Amino acid sequence: MKTLQKLAGLFLITLFISSCDTNDDGFYNTEYVTIPSLVTIEDLDIPYNVNDFIYINSNFDRLQSQANQSTLLDLRKSTGNAPSFSFTFQLEKKVGNDWQFITPTESEVNIQKGQMVFRGFFSANSVFSTINDEYQFRAGIKLTSAGQYRISFGYNSSSVSAVELRSQSTGNNIFLNITSSSTNPLDSNGYYNFTVL
Repeated sequence: MKTLQKLAGLFLITLFISSCDTNDDGFYNTEYVTIPSLVTIEDLDIPYNVNDFIYINSNFDRLQSQANQSTLLDLRKSTGNAPSFSFTFQLEKKVGNDWQFITPTESEVNIQKGQMVFRGFFSANSVFSTINDEYQFRAGIKLTSAGQYRISFGYNSSSVSAVELRSQSTGNNIFLNITSSSTNPLDSNGYYNFTVL
């Protein structure tokens, strides 16, 4: 009798494991869209000088047009009023033949809109403003020494040629992943290269 119970238990465990959904997108209710030009590197001060700030911008309206669609996509409504969209980026400096991540101090970062956390890479949140009816992010990083630098949006991303933004949805609401082409010239490996004099 115990052998029969063990076999039945083993059968039920096998059935449970084999029926698990490995599709995380279905489990997390994820949808994908492409919307160009949502993140910009401000390059108004080229060439950059030591102690200049390089600014990253991600200010975009809640209503967005999509290819082959006649109606605008309401990012707030479709995500259950997601408070923000997050994206990541890296800043590196060339030291000898190697690239090293830049991790600034708090005094070397100027966050004007949205939120940002930095620990080897930057995690930025474009936060919804009810006053302007748009998602907003603008932060600058101080360039403390001369040399060659590069920015990439590929950290935790499958794309080298675009920025990936994800809604910070809650509960059972849709998590919206937006692939957005950069307005800045990226090289074939997805880097925005610049020099600080």
